[in-house]
Amino acid sequence: MYKLMPNSYKNKIKELLIFAGSKKTAEDFVNYSISISFAIGFVVALFSGSYFVFVWPIVSIAALALFHGLIVLAVERRTMFVEKILPDALQLMSANMKAGYIPSRAILLSARKEFGPLSDAIKHVGKEAITGKSFQDSLKTITRDIRSEVLETTVKLIIKGTKSGGQLVALFEETAADIRRLEIIKKDIRANILMYGIFIGFAACVGAPILYALSAFLVSTISGMGAAAQIPETLAARSPLMKFGVTVSSEFLFLFSLAAILITTTFAGIIMGLISSGKEKSGIKYIPLLAILALSIFFLAGIGINTMFGTLIPG
Repeated sequence: MYKLMPNSYKNKIKELLIFAGSKKTAEDFVNYSISISFAIGFVVALFSGSYFVFVWPIVSIAALALFHGLIVLAVERRTMFVEKILPDALQLMSANMKAGYIPSRAILLSARKEFGPLSDAIKHVGKEAITGKSFQDSLKTITRDIRSEVLETTVKLIIKGTKSGGQLVALFEETAADIRRLEIIKKDIRANILMYGIFIGFAACVGAPILYALSAFLVSTISGMGAAAQIPETLAARSPLMKFGVTVSSEFLFLFSLAAILITTTFAGIIMGLISSGKEKSGIKYIPLLAILALSIFFLAGIGINTMFGTLIPG
């Protein structure tokens, strides 16, 4: 399957896997994700009855999108981790320079194990410098495996400061302080808009599933009442208003409810991510949790409504 994909898609997957810090090749990921997605779609479609042909591709595409979303989420988590520890790394670089080390040596000595991917990137800079590259050119490679605008801007500042002979100690310390202030502002913003996220989550996970469960019960009830009602044909012919019932099957309404809930929770997760961090990608991590919670409430609400009002349906 990987060979059939366009080159632009292959290059994008390779890039995402690098930024995610994954050792898996793009070919292995694509072949694995497609195989598992089609298998999941087939299993789910077996329970859809006559809608098998429609459910299989839809569920398979959704599962495949989820696999790709997990990569994007891994990239975002790696970026957030690097940006979180970047101020500490800058402070350590500043302390090394105060101890008398030259800038290149001070940066290389800050490659602590607890810095994770940033430490690996700094070590790579050291290897590049050893092979004969200039320190500025080597430092540019630090963002090769890490996607972060904050890190990229910091590297540019360090390179400019090195070239101009500026006070790098003060630059490191001020940049670290600015990054920390920015993180505090982001936390304040997230706290202020938390209520919006709660409202969206409640509507998607509680309100919508209960309404869909109630709709399914009402359709079943009306269908049962219409089938049980014995109206003379002559009377029904004279008064069309005496005919009542629904043409929507319970099975179709059930599948429609599941699809609508999944679509609602998907967009709810994206909106929550956009509200909380300003990036739609950050909402990917909310989608599985919202979907599981919404589907659980849908089934529980259906059981509860049928238990309380099931006697209304003619037997």
